[in-house]
Amino acid sequence: MRITHLILICFLPLLSCSQNKKMEPINLSSETPEAQPSFGRLMFEAEGKPCEATINKRYINFKEKETYPLSLFIMVNTMNKNKEGHPDEKETKIFNQLQTEILSELSKELGMFCFVGTTTMNGYRDILLYIKEKDMQKAKETLELIKIDYQNRLESISFEKDPKWEAVASFYEALSLKN
Repeated sequence: MRITHLILICFLPLLSCSQNKKMEPINLSSETPEAQPSFGRLMFEAEGKPCEATINKRYINFKEKETYPLSLFIMVNTMNKNKEGHPDEKETKIFNQLQTEILSELSKELGMFCFVGTTTMNGYRDILLYIKEKDMQKAKETLELIKIDYQNRLESISFEKDPKWEAVASFYEALSLKN
């Protein structure tokens, strides 16, 4: 699991939007590990069940939220789960493979977007992204193609206007309090 997180942390700067004005991808060869985005882990409960959020701390106090005003939340069913409804080891590998494919394909089609993180709930996981409004149709088409290969897992794809990122604000408030 730690190796998967390390791999994601190394590749996410190339896929997620930047706080720099130019919004250019980060060159990993010139980037020190301390300068790469980090993810915070938050534990919480929903409906009496333990939940976890892994949130990209890069977007704490992010100034360009309105550039990416459309939330894109992708719900992925957890087929093989433990007693809390969280994915077992085999399921985690499948989810990470699916997430990597989604981020890679969206990166090819959309260019820049913001990968906020994931949540793990009882029976499902969410991938949390923010995109430009003009990219909605491309994102939908890309995800519909991926959904063909993951019919039982890719449960839903939802878009909502959220220029202030209110849907993820509580995660960022909690991360700010932790720091």
